[in-house]
Amino acid sequence: MPRTPEQNQNIKDRRRTKLLSFALKAFAANGYDHTAVDDITKPAKCSHGLFYHYFDSKEAVFAALIREYLTGEAELPTEMAIELGGTAGLRLIADYAERVSRGSTKDVAIAKTTISLSEATSLDEVGREFAKGHDLYRTLILLVKQGQQEGKVIAGAPEEIAIAFIDMVQAGLDRLCKKSAAPFASADVLYGFLLKQPLFGE
Repeated sequence: MPRTPEQNQNIKDRRRTKLLSFALKAFAANGYDHTAVDDITKPAKCSHGLFYHYFDSKEAVFAALIREYLTGEAELPTEMAIELGGTAGLRLIADYAERVSRGSTKDVAIAKTTISLSEATSLDEVGREFAKGHDLYRTLILLVKQGQQEGKVIAGAPEEIAIAFIDMVQAGLDRLCKKSAAPFASADVLYGFLLKQPLFGE
């Protein structure tokens, strides 16, 4: 018995969702610049022809990820952190990192992908616009400078402190992806690394 149009559409929707899921994993593992269409199709056991039936390019699949995956509960709260400013914004980022670490594998992949975008150099216009609004590196530099002016954040070049913080978070997320038994640093620990005084003396 031939399939109904609804059944055909369901099959198409499932294939597209599967490709998006593998694309997210690939971008999370490799970063945007180092992800090729092969990195999506091979683990998905999908031909290039089938991939291009759904998406015109790597840029197109990433644009779909932005619309459907990278905005939502696991979205990096850079805008809100900037609004809060200084140590309040830094605390929000630390809380976000801990929340993501306790979330699903998908949440971790979303965070890893978004955080790594500040290093991407080959994004198209859609990707650049999204990355600009979710640039953790630039956000942290601003918040660290403000925190230093408040007299609460450790001394040092804000750029170096931002990179060190991102490295800690990314290393923890990498361990989660590898199913390591090592715990992810709590928000208190991440935030505490940035402060001149012990957290629980505030």
